[in-house]
Amino acid sequence: LAASRGCTAILRCVVPNFVKELVRVVSWVQEPAFYIYPSLQGDGKYHLLPTGELLIHNLEYNDRYPSYRCRTMHKLTRQVVTSNSAKIRMNEQRGIVSPSVVEHTSHVSVSQDEGAVLLCVAQGCPSPEYR
Repeated sequence: LAASRGCTAILRCVVPNFVKELVRVVSWVQEPAFYIYPSLQGDGKYHLLPTGELLIHNLEYNDRYPSYRCRTMHKLTRQVVTSNSAKIRMNEQRGIVSPSVVEHTSHVSVSQDEGAVLLCVAQGCPSPEYR
């Protein structure tokens, strides 16, 4: 994955089509043992979206050293599988890139007294602000 310093990287877990409906991303691991779990709040530097993408905000040169792996769980067997590792390749030049929405929620159904996530993920450089 290539990204620029000061920007946001989006890591996606690649799941084969034949099991896509049967598995979900349960966490990401920044090796050796820093686990990142989904949450409803923006968690600062690292944020795992309910859809399985990992956002790494405000990239710094040190972010290119660790490897990242996604962990998926099969909904029926509960088997957990960890992906191959991926690293961030840091672009040297930090250009200005206009924000663009890369993910958004178009429809949400929730029961009374349940939490909901209204997803709006934008990418740009510098990282976009949400208001």
